[in-house]
Amino acid sequence: MAVDHGWHGSVVVGATTVAYMTEWTLEMTGDALENTHFGSTYDRGFEPGLRSHTVSFSGYSEDTDAAQHALLAEMTTAALPAAVTLYMLTNNDAGSTAGFTGSVILTGITRGATPDGLQTFSANGRVNGLLSTV
Repeated sequence: MAVDHGWHGSVVVGATTVAYMTEWTLEMTGDALENTHFGSTYDRGFEPGLRSHTVSFSGYSEDTDAAQHALLAEMTTAALPAAVTLYMLTNNDAGSTAGFTGSVILTGITRGATPDGLQTFSANGRVNGLLSTV
């Protein structure tokens, strides 16, 4: 059985890889709309509804990383925030890319520091519209 190793993964904003990321998560959900009506049997019925997707990624903070700065700017400048094109790749080795992409509205960024460790960076958001595979 062939499996992907985690170290092949990456997070890309636009065309720029976010440096020092150590994990990403993509949660895909869909609504189940109940259509049970009078006269139905003892079992409930459902129809597929809307889908939604949330993303999160985290790793180490890097003060000179352009992608981390671009994400921070979306949350800290006076300008109206915009959606970013985000790629969450499962295989970014030797020029091969596979994974997911979508327009993402950032819903949060967290920076952290402890005296005995490295500074951290994490972000999360909601996919706006279609989620595609690459």
